[in-house]
Amino acid sequence: MKNLITALIALFALTIFAPCAFAARGDIQLDHSEEGIYVIKVNTKKAGTKIKPYVSDKLITSSEVFKNNKNYALVTNGGFFDILTGAAVSYVIIDGKTVETPFSNMGLIQNAAKCNRLEGILNRAEFRILESDRGALSFDIDYHFAPTEEGKSIKHSLQGGPMLLPYMNLEKESFVIKEGNKVKFQAADVLKRRERTVLALKDNMLYIIIFTNQNRVTIDEARDFCKKLGADKAMALDGGASTSLNYKDIEIFSSFTSQRRVKSFLVIER
Repeated sequence: MKNLITALIALFALTIFAPCAFAARGDIQLDHSEEGIYVIKVNTKKAGTKIKPYVSDKLITSSEVFKNNKNYALVTNGGFFDILTGAAVSYVIIDGKTVETPFSNMGLIQNAAKCNRLEGILNRAEFRILESDRGALSFDIDYHFAPTEEGKSIKHSLQGGPMLLPYMNLEKESFVIKEGNKVKFQAADVLKRRERTVLALKDNMLYIIIFTNQNRVTIDEARDFCKKLGADKAMALDGGASTSLNYKDIEIFSSFTSQRRVKSFLVIER
Protein backbone atom coordinates (compact mmCIF):
# COMPACT_ATOMS: atom_id res chain seq x y z
CA MET A 1 0.00 0.00 0.00
CA LYS A 2 2.84 2.34 0.90
CA ASN A 3 4.52 1.65 -2.44
CA LEU A 4 1.27 2.37 -4.28
CA ILE A 5 0.86 5.73 -2.54
CA THR A 6 4.48 6.64 -3.34
CA ALA A 7 3.95 5.77 -7.01
CA LEU A 8 0.78 7.86 -7.19
CA ILE A 9 2.55 10.85 -5.62
CA ALA A 10 5.39 10.52 -8.15
CA LEU A 11 2.93 10.32 -11.04
CA PHE A 12 1.10 13.42 -9.78
CA ALA A 13 4.38 15.33 -9.57
CA LEU A 14 5.26 14.42 -13.15
CA THR A 15 1.85 15.63 -14.32
CA ILE A 16 2.23 18.97 -12.53
CA PHE A 17 5.78 19.76 -13.53
CA ALA A 18 5.97 18.21 -17.01
CA PRO A 19 6.16 20.59 -19.99
CA CYS A 20 2.80 21.71 -21.35
CA ALA A 21 2.46 19.21 -24.18
CA PHE A 22 -0.77 17.49 -25.04
CA ALA A 23 -2.41 15.70 -27.94
CA ALA A 24 -5.73 16.81 -29.29
CA ARG A 25 -5.80 13.58 -31.28
CA GLY A 26 -3.35 10.96 -32.42
CA ASP A 27 -1.88 13.00 -35.27
CA ILE A 28 -1.39 16.47 -33.67
CA GLN A 29 0.57 17.39 -30.54
CA LEU A 30 1.17 20.85 -29.10
CA ASP A 31 4.19 21.78 -26.98
CA HIS A 32 4.11 25.16 -25.23
CA SER A 33 6.74 24.41 -22.60
CA GLU A 34 8.85 27.45 -23.59
CA GLU A 35 7.27 30.88 -23.19
CA GLY A 36 6.46 32.59 -26.46
CA ILE A 37 7.09 29.47 -28.58
CA TYR A 38 4.44 27.04 -29.81
CA VAL A 39 5.56 23.80 -31.46
CA ILE A 40 2.86 21.77 -33.21
CA LYS A 41 4.00 18.28 -34.16
CA VAL A 42 1.95 16.64 -36.92
CA ASN A 43 2.22 12.98 -37.89
CA THR A 44 2.16 13.10 -41.69
CA LYS A 45 1.51 9.36 -41.96
CA LYS A 46 -1.79 9.83 -40.14
CA ALA A 47 -2.75 13.37 -41.18
CA GLY A 48 -1.07 13.65 -44.58
CA THR A 49 -4.26 13.91 -46.62
CA LYS A 50 -5.63 16.56 -44.26
CA ILE A 51 -2.71 19.01 -44.65
CA LYS A 52 -3.06 21.55 -47.44
CA PRO A 53 -2.85 25.25 -48.33
CA TYR A 54 -5.89 27.51 -48.34
CA VAL A 55 -6.23 30.78 -50.23
CA SER A 56 -8.88 33.41 -49.58
CA ASP A 57 -10.45 35.64 -52.23
CA LYS A 58 -9.80 38.58 -49.92
CA LEU A 59 -7.48 39.32 -47.02
CA ILE A 60 -8.76 37.55 -43.92
CA THR A 61 -7.43 36.45 -40.51
CA SER A 62 -6.53 32.92 -39.47
CA SER A 63 -9.23 33.19 -36.83
CA GLU A 64 -11.89 33.95 -39.43
CA VAL A 65 -10.80 31.00 -41.57
CA PHE A 66 -10.79 28.75 -38.49
CA LYS A 67 -14.20 29.83 -37.22
CA ASN A 68 -15.87 29.86 -40.63
CA ASN A 69 -14.65 26.36 -41.56
CA LYS A 70 -15.77 23.83 -38.96
CA ASN A 71 -13.79 21.16 -40.81
CA TYR A 72 -10.45 22.81 -39.94
CA ALA A 73 -8.64 21.63 -36.81
CA LEU A 74 -5.73 24.06 -37.26
CA VAL A 75 -5.04 27.19 -39.31
CA THR A 76 -1.81 29.17 -39.56
CA ASN A 77 -0.68 32.00 -41.83
CA GLY A 78 1.01 31.20 -45.12
CA GLY A 79 3.13 32.98 -47.72
CA PHE A 80 3.97 36.58 -48.52
CA PHE A 81 1.51 39.04 -50.01
CA ASP A 82 1.16 42.77 -50.70
CA ILE A 83 -0.58 44.30 -47.67
CA LEU A 84 -1.79 47.25 -49.76
CA THR A 85 -3.26 45.43 -52.76
CA GLY A 86 -3.73 41.91 -51.40
CA ALA A 87 -1.84 40.54 -54.41
CA ALA A 88 0.30 37.45 -53.95
CA VAL A 89 4.07 37.52 -53.59
CA SER A 90 4.37 33.73 -53.28
CA TYR A 91 3.28 30.68 -55.30
CA VAL A 92 0.52 28.41 -54.01
CA ILE A 93 -0.52 25.12 -55.61
CA ILE A 94 -3.68 23.29 -54.52
CA ASP A 95 -4.67 19.93 -56.01
CA GLY A 96 -2.09 20.33 -58.75
CA LYS A 97 -3.31 23.76 -59.87
CA THR A 98 -1.42 27.02 -59.39
CA VAL A 99 -3.89 29.29 -57.57
CA GLU A 100 -1.49 32.07 -56.55
CA THR A 101 1.55 33.43 -58.36
CA PRO A 102 3.77 36.51 -57.95
CA PHE A 103 2.91 37.42 -61.55
CA SER A 104 -0.49 38.62 -60.32
CA ASN A 105 1.52 41.39 -58.67
CA MET A 106 3.03 43.19 -61.64
CA GLY A 107 4.32 46.05 -59.52
CA LEU A 108 6.46 43.58 -57.62
CA ILE A 109 7.60 41.84 -60.81
CA GLN A 110 8.66 45.08 -62.50
CA ASN A 111 10.47 46.47 -59.47
CA ALA A 112 12.20 43.16 -58.77
CA ALA A 113 13.37 42.92 -62.37
CA LYS A 114 14.83 46.43 -62.22
CA CYS A 115 16.74 45.57 -59.07
CA ASN A 116 17.90 42.17 -60.36
CA ARG A 117 15.90 40.42 -57.62
CA LEU A 118 13.26 38.66 -59.70
CA GLU A 119 14.81 35.20 -59.99
CA GLY A 120 15.58 35.10 -56.28
CA ILE A 121 12.00 36.04 -55.32
CA LEU A 122 10.41 33.57 -57.73
CA ASN A 123 12.69 30.73 -56.63
CA ARG A 124 12.17 31.05 -52.87
CA ALA A 125 11.64 27.98 -50.71
CA GLU A 126 8.29 26.20 -50.63
CA PHE A 127 6.63 23.48 -48.58
CA ARG A 128 5.59 20.64 -50.88
CA ILE A 129 3.16 17.78 -50.58
CA LEU A 130 4.09 15.33 -53.32
CA GLU A 131 2.01 12.54 -54.80
CA SER A 132 3.50 9.46 -56.40
CA ASP A 133 2.14 7.70 -59.48
CA ARG A 134 0.46 5.27 -57.08
CA GLY A 135 -1.14 8.03 -55.01
CA ALA A 136 1.21 7.89 -52.01
CA LEU A 137 1.96 11.24 -50.36
CA SER A 138 5.35 12.54 -49.21
CA PHE A 139 6.50 15.89 -47.84
CA ASP A 140 9.42 18.08 -48.80
CA ILE A 141 10.87 21.59 -48.64
CA ASP A 142 12.76 22.82 -51.69
CA TYR A 143 13.22 25.81 -53.97
CA HIS A 144 10.34 26.57 -56.32
CA PHE A 145 12.27 25.74 -59.50
CA ALA A 146 13.75 22.53 -58.09
CA PRO A 147 12.51 19.43 -59.95
CA THR A 148 10.58 16.72 -58.15
CA GLU A 149 11.77 13.13 -57.90
CA GLU A 150 10.92 10.89 -60.82
CA GLY A 151 7.42 9.45 -60.47
CA LYS A 152 6.23 12.26 -58.16
CA SER A 153 4.28 15.45 -58.82
CA ILE A 154 3.36 18.42 -56.65
CA LYS A 155 -0.15 18.00 -55.24
CA HIS A 156 0.03 21.02 -52.91
CA SER A 157 2.68 23.65 -52.26
CA LEU A 158 2.98 26.81 -50.21
CA GLN A 159 5.87 29.17 -50.89
CA GLY A 160 7.44 31.48 -48.36
CA GLY A 161 11.08 31.54 -47.43
CA PRO A 162 13.83 31.67 -46.65
CA MET A 163 14.97 28.07 -46.47
CA LEU A 164 16.57 27.38 -43.10
CA LEU A 165 17.71 23.76 -43.41
CA PRO A 166 19.59 21.88 -44.77
CA TYR A 167 21.28 25.17 -45.68
CA MET A 168 20.38 28.86 -45.78
CA ASN A 169 21.29 31.42 -48.44
CA LEU A 170 19.53 34.73 -47.84
CA GLU A 171 21.14 36.34 -50.86
CA LYS A 172 20.08 33.54 -53.23
CA GLU A 173 16.44 34.06 -52.20
CA SER A 174 16.83 37.85 -52.37
CA PHE A 175 16.07 38.41 -48.71
CA VAL A 176 19.43 40.16 -48.35
CA ILE A 177 21.49 42.24 -50.76
CA LYS A 178 25.09 42.97 -49.85
CA GLU A 179 27.80 45.24 -51.16
CA GLY A 180 30.99 43.61 -50.04
CA ASN A 181 30.36 42.63 -46.42
CA LYS A 182 27.84 45.38 -45.83
CA VAL A 183 24.09 44.67 -45.94
CA LYS A 184 22.47 47.10 -48.37
CA PHE A 185 18.93 45.69 -48.18
CA GLN A 186 16.93 43.15 -46.21
CA ALA A 187 13.40 41.86 -46.77
CA ALA A 188 10.96 40.48 -44.19
CA ASP A 189 13.21 41.73 -41.35
CA VAL A 190 15.26 38.55 -41.66
CA LEU A 191 18.17 40.03 -39.71
CA LYS A 192 15.98 41.44 -36.95
CA ARG A 193 14.24 39.73 -34.08
CA ARG A 194 10.64 39.29 -35.14
CA GLU A 195 7.71 36.94 -34.74
CA ARG A 196 8.14 33.94 -37.05
CA THR A 197 6.11 31.13 -38.57
CA VAL A 198 8.33 28.17 -39.42
CA LEU A 199 7.81 24.72 -40.96
CA ALA A 200 10.24 21.86 -40.35
CA LEU A 201 10.40 18.21 -41.41
CA LYS A 202 11.91 15.28 -39.57
CA ASP A 203 11.22 11.70 -40.61
CA ASN A 204 7.40 11.45 -40.85
CA MET A 205 6.78 14.54 -38.74
CA LEU A 206 5.84 18.07 -39.76
CA TYR A 207 6.62 20.76 -37.19
CA ILE A 208 4.72 24.04 -37.25
CA ILE A 209 6.68 26.44 -35.05
CA ILE A 210 5.34 29.80 -33.94
CA PHE A 211 7.58 32.40 -32.30
CA THR A 212 5.33 35.07 -30.78
CA ASN A 213 6.07 38.61 -29.64
CA GLN A 214 7.07 37.11 -26.28
CA ASN A 215 10.03 35.38 -27.90
CA ARG A 216 11.06 37.12 -31.10
CA VAL A 217 13.92 35.59 -33.10
CA THR A 218 16.12 36.32 -36.07
CA ILE A 219 16.14 33.92 -38.99
CA ASP A 220 19.48 32.55 -37.74
CA GLU A 221 17.92 31.84 -34.35
CA ALA A 222 14.90 30.18 -35.97
CA ARG A 223 17.27 27.95 -37.95
CA ASP A 224 19.19 27.03 -34.80
CA PHE A 225 15.93 26.12 -33.05
CA CYS A 226 15.09 23.74 -35.90
CA LYS A 227 18.55 22.21 -35.64
CA LYS A 228 17.93 21.47 -31.96
CA LEU A 229 14.72 19.68 -32.95
CA GLY A 230 16.83 17.51 -35.24
CA ALA A 231 14.95 18.67 -38.33
CA ASP A 232 16.22 17.59 -41.73
CA LYS A 233 14.60 20.47 -43.62
CA ALA A 234 13.04 23.75 -42.53
CA MET A 235 11.76 27.02 -43.94
CA ALA A 236 10.04 30.19 -42.83
CA LEU A 237 6.66 31.41 -43.97
CA ASP A 238 5.52 35.02 -43.72
CA GLY A 239 6.26 36.33 -40.24
CA GLY A 240 6.20 39.54 -38.25
CA ALA A 241 2.69 40.91 -37.88
CA SER A 242 1.38 38.12 -40.14
CA THR A 243 2.36 35.42 -37.64
CA SER A 244 -0.89 33.80 -36.48
CA LEU A 245 -2.35 30.45 -35.54
CA ASN A 246 -5.66 28.98 -34.39
CA TYR A 247 -5.85 25.56 -32.80
CA LYS A 248 -8.57 24.41 -30.40
CA ASP A 249 -9.10 27.38 -28.05
CA ILE A 250 -5.69 28.91 -28.82
CA GLU A 251 -5.55 32.10 -30.88
CA ILE A 252 -2.08 33.51 -31.59
CA PHE A 253 -1.32 36.92 -33.01
CA SER A 254 1.84 38.97 -32.95
CA SER A 255 2.41 42.69 -32.52
CA PHE A 256 -1.15 43.89 -32.33
CA THR A 257 -4.30 43.15 -30.37
CA SER A 258 -5.77 41.16 -33.25
CA GLN A 259 -4.51 39.05 -36.11
CA ARG A 260 -3.40 40.64 -39.37
CA ARG A 261 -5.48 39.81 -42.42
CA VAL A 262 -3.43 37.72 -44.85
CA LYS A 263 -3.91 35.96 -48.17
CA SER A 264 -2.82 32.33 -47.80
CA PHE A 265 -2.76 29.74 -45.04
CA LEU A 266 -1.72 26.23 -44.13
CA VAL A 267 -4.64 24.23 -42.72
CA ILE A 268 -5.16 20.81 -41.20
CA GLU A 269 -8.59 19.31 -41.54
CA ARG A 270 -10.33 17.43 -38.74
